[in-house]
Amino acid sequence: MFCAVLLNIKFDKVKITLFGFTFNADLERSSFLKKLILFLSGPVCNACLYLGFRNTNYSDFANINLFLACINMIPIVPLDGGNVCKCFFELFLDMKTLCRYMIMTNTFFIVCFLSIIYTYKNYIYFLLIVMALKGIIEENRNMLEKSIRLNYRNMKY
Repeated sequence: MFCAVLLNIKFDKVKITLFGFTFNADLERSSFLKKLILFLSGPVCNACLYLGFRNTNYSDFANINLFLACINMIPIVPLDGGNVCKCFFELFLDMKTLCRYMIMTNTFFIVCFLSIIYTYKNYIYFLLIVMALKGIIEENRNMLEKSIRLNYRNMKY
């Protein structure tokens, strides 16, 4: 959130989630570099907190931040890792192909997390499945909204 303010990215709503802060921002007009800095700022902050507190009495706090940094870099939307991937692929792919790619990536990780849950009986991955499903829903919504806007602009009166 603080990085968005420093980068002069306008946002209208901030939410606190299990994995940190999320905010609604219009990033379509933002440059590639601004988006990349924005999406990497959370995991980098967690990694810095880990490095700062790892050999102190607050080593548990440090380990939690390392865990959050790693989890946040998993390439599923809406996590920062997924947004970094999306940012890179926006350079090469059209909007429809990009949304489909992100949906396939999220689906792949859902299958992986389900396999881990089944094999190791570790249900913490269920939270990541929920995040991945949320990302699939958001990508479908984004693709629908963009196609409606595009069709509306192309209508001739």
